[in-house]
Amino acid sequence: MSSPAIIVVGAAVLFAVALLVLLMRIWWELEVGLFPGPNVQATHTPPGRARSESTVAVNPRNEENLVGASKRFFDLDTYLFDLVPIFSFDGGRTWEDSALPMEPGWDGMTDPTLAFDGGGRAYLIGEPLVHQPSSPNEKLRGLGMFAFRSLDGGRTWERVGRLSSDKEDDKQWVVCDTHRWSPYRGNVYVFWGAGGAPLEFARSTDHGVTWIGVGGQPSPSALTPFGAEAPDHAVSPDGTLHVFWCEGARINYLRSVDGGNSFAPRRTVAERLTPLGAPALQEIGSWPHFDHASFRVRTFASSCTGNDGLVAVAWADMREGHSRVYYRRSLDYGATWEGPEEGQLLLNLAADQRHCFHPQLQATANGVVGCAFYSFGPESDGGHRIRLQATASWDDAATFPELVTVTDRPWDPALHAPELDEVPGVTFIGEYFGFDTGNDTLVLLWTDTRTGFQELWSDVVETVRIRRRRLPTLIVQILTGVIQDGGGLVLIGGKLIRIPPRSPVTAVIEKLAAKVGNRG
Repeated sequence: MSSPAIIVVGAAVLFAVALLVLLMRIWWELEVGLFPGPNVQATHTPPGRARSESTVAVNPRNEENLVGASKRFFDLDTYLFDLVPIFSFDGGRTWEDSALPMEPGWDGMTDPTLAFDGGGRAYLIGEPLVHQPSSPNEKLRGLGMFAFRSLDGGRTWERVGRLSSDKEDDKQWVVCDTHRWSPYRGNVYVFWGAGGAPLEFARSTDHGVTWIGVGGQPSPSALTPFGAEAPDHAVSPDGTLHVFWCEGARINYLRSVDGGNSFAPRRTVAERLTPLGAPALQEIGSWPHFDHASFRVRTFASSCTGNDGLVAVAWADMREGHSRVYYRRSLDYGATWEGPEEGQLLLNLAADQRHCFHPQLQATANGVVGCAFYSFGPESDGGHRIRLQATASWDDAATFPELVTVTDRPWDPALHAPELDEVPGVTFIGEYFGFDTGNDTLVLLWTDTRTGFQELWSDVVETVRIRRRRLPTLIVQILTGVIQDGGGLVLIGGKLIRIPPRSPVTAVIEKLAAKVGNRG
């Protein structure tokens, strides 16, 4: 091909690309923000039962595949429950139940936690229980931690490992290293601890087939000699593993830079907290609760990682007299932490009398840091109900400029709520709810009573939305000053472009105008 021909072809290609960009600017707009979708009822439980304390995970190989799980109470008057997984293959528009394999002697299971690895394998960690109705002090006895795995997106599950022996374990959390350039990609990490028990740790480096602790130790490893209540953890893109938990008025932190082979000494990353407990809140037995409510609440840590070394941790705090979400962040993989040691407000809600609690942090693959939380307070009819709200940051958790309410309507936490058998008068809605992210979405799975009973509802909140402009509005903009005499100005994408008389563009505009006129 001769040089002039190459020049002509190149010019044609450039013209086609420019025309395509121009048409996209004309017809489409890109919006950045928080855009909730419709609320979807994810479970349909028989009356007299209840679903609460949920978890959800997004398959990184197929974002249409979501897997969730929650407690399912057998009887609202007796604190007995099992775990039931659910799954979706259409992005949460519809959901189905699945089941975990149970063994003889297992009367139930507690505290679901879910995660996908980079290969699309889903992991669920549960604690089987034995019901001991004749035991006044231990009606439910734990049997240790067990790992389950699904290779088909949550449709079926297999038990792949016992992480701990027959003893009282609780408050577990699981995370997978899915980062493409991490040297520990594929590792599965589990931490747990409650009730004064040490912080326990187990990991798998072979997709759940075997489980080990620190170094070459058997599973689990005790990382602390003291209690670590409800640890939460996250993994940075370089493979750094971060672990957080609340201890009184502070948040403790452990970090591993070698895939869980070893951990740096414990540090405190936040202190002088006012946790959700006495004397800030009234208590029934030893369980704190808000005014106008009986469901138990506590302060737990939630964490996430983002791009460029970002690590963030958030918690619910009563220092203002109402529960608010506070947080701290690090921009160097947890080596140093910004802001005051007692943390900073995530949102300034000084005039709002509602309580914000159970904050959950996650970051999208494209770096948007989302925080979802329950909000409890008075409604216009005088009742007190819960809303699920979400906020997000586009600047590495420096600011959270937007707040949206995800729930279509607030829900009543007192409606057919399970009661704690050992502490009459205390009800249960769960101490966390499901929150995960895709490339540009926040995926939520929460407890809701709008049907009259505790069910799970879901929503997918977009952080980027492409909006199609309406044709008639565009044509009116283009017709200005053109059709009258065959020449003039065209307004395209906010820019004025001069069109010569009787040009080919004018003929196209006339045809489009005729079509719009025929639509009438």
